[in-house]
Amino acid sequence: MIPLLLLAGVYDALYVRALNKVAESRTNARMAATENLLASFLQERLFELQELIDDPVLSDYLGSTRTGALLPDAVDRTLRRQLDSPYVYGVILKRRFTSAPEWYLPQSLRVGIDLGTLPITPLRDAELLGPVSPNVDRPGWLVLKLGLNQSDNPEQAAWLGLVLRLTSFTDRMRDLELQGLQQPLLRAPNGVYLSQLGTQVDPHAALSERDDVGAEFLPGWNIRLLWLGDPLYSPLELARFGLLLLVFASAIGIVWLARHLSRRLSDQITPLIEGAERVAGGDFDTPLNIRGTAEIGVLALAQERMRLRLKRLIRGMVEVERRAVLGQFAAGVAHEIRNPLATIKTSVQALSRKETEPHRLELMQMVSHEIDRTNDVVQLLLDYARPRQAEANRINLQELIDSVKVLADGIAHSHGIQIETVAHDKAVYAWADPAQVRQIIMNLVMNSIQAMETMGGTVRLQARRQGLSAYLFVKDNGPGVSQEQLAYLTEPFYTTKSSGTGLGLSICSQLAHSNDGKLTFRSVSGQGMRVSLRLPLYTTDREKLERHE
Repeated sequence: MIPLLLLAGVYDALYVRALNKVAESRTNARMAATENLLASFLQERLFELQELIDDPVLSDYLGSTRTGALLPDAVDRTLRRQLDSPYVYGVILKRRFTSAPEWYLPQSLRVGIDLGTLPITPLRDAELLGPVSPNVDRPGWLVLKLGLNQSDNPEQAAWLGLVLRLTSFTDRMRDLELQGLQQPLLRAPNGVYLSQLGTQVDPHAALSERDDVGAEFLPGWNIRLLWLGDPLYSPLELARFGLLLLVFASAIGIVWLARHLSRRLSDQITPLIEGAERVAGGDFDTPLNIRGTAEIGVLALAQERMRLRLKRLIRGMVEVERRAVLGQFAAGVAHEIRNPLATIKTSVQALSRKETEPHRLELMQMVSHEIDRTNDVVQLLLDYARPRQAEANRINLQELIDSVKVLADGIAHSHGIQIETVAHDKAVYAWADPAQVRQIIMNLVMNSIQAMETMGGTVRLQARRQGLSAYLFVKDNGPGVSQEQLAYLTEPFYTTKSSGTGLGLSICSQLAHSNDGKLTFRSVSGQGMRVSLRLPLYTTDREKLERHE
């Protein structure tokens, strides 16, 4: 903004100054040229007058003392030749020893004129009389007078004068006129101002302080340029003012626009900063209030995606770390418990062989049963801590669910539960570890049976292909779980059963992950449970790749 305002101010000042300088230099040059033209005009007439006086006929006539009303023919012819000049109205001459001059010009020019009252301007050896301003009866004129001899007695002086057209003299100022801007005026010794046309101008009505006044090119004579440019310059001044106003309006507009954009940008960036600070503080659950357009909107979307990815990444890292800690803990506990359990079971079995009392024998059998149940829990801990590496192979999912149905049918019928399988039109093949997938499905079916063992129901198994994935579905119409419980089903040691360990579904989720699969649970409390296992689809391209390897 500062350079813009400075540029506008400097430009305006320099432009006006340069314009004035150019106008002043052109005016001064043209004024000097015009002054030379005026002086040259008089000088040329003076040369003509000198030639007339040097003419012997006219010189003799001016110096003679003869009297008579008529001019000699030779003098008349000489004067008539001079009157052919476009700059001369007539001739005035005064002979020696005469008191009054003789006028050889139109008589109308003489009306009301006394030569003795006209201002006199010395011009080298000559004199300039006048000017005589024009009126309705006569045009303006002035007299260029040159003496034949010098004498202190006026009656003995002889001289010759040319009556010059005033317009021929003032017309030399035409180059100074600028239409609508300047009008040249010629100031005479008597204070009269003459226009280019030789007319008299009222100085009080026309002159102003803005006029340019030239130096005297003759004593008492100078040029004045009358300023007429106010009406013409007013629109230019108005345009200049409008330009400056436009600059200031633009400046104000830029300031307002900058503040508006800054405020708008701040309103859009503030939520991004707050969201980044929340993420830096560990809050990954609060969504970002996305507001913004164009680049800011794209940045907001990118930051929101970053928040979600960081949330998943950190939760995954926490889950991995927690599983690692739990695995180490479970492996240590299982190792410390399993060996004493084996010793206790062996001792109980040895004692039960020699026991004859039925009551004690029953107690020993119960102890052996509890040792086996504890050993199963320890095995689950070991499976969670050190799961076997998956060995992927082609699996016919329909055959898999049929075999699981055969294994679980006996337990299901004992609780009044029916297991159904939904056949697919085409065989669906997955690429995973067959034993681990069987373990996952068997665990899910047993969970459904345990959930419905007091109420009966149906467990439905189905295999299906969707896109590049193979799916196994286990659905029951049991009691289901609430939405709050649904989020913690795969957490270690979390269970909804009174006698469960909470490791079954956690191990299933771990096995699904090791086979590049995923377990998904959907349930509505009182309406059953639906579990889907997504596995990589087996294709012929995969078979070719395996053979190549």
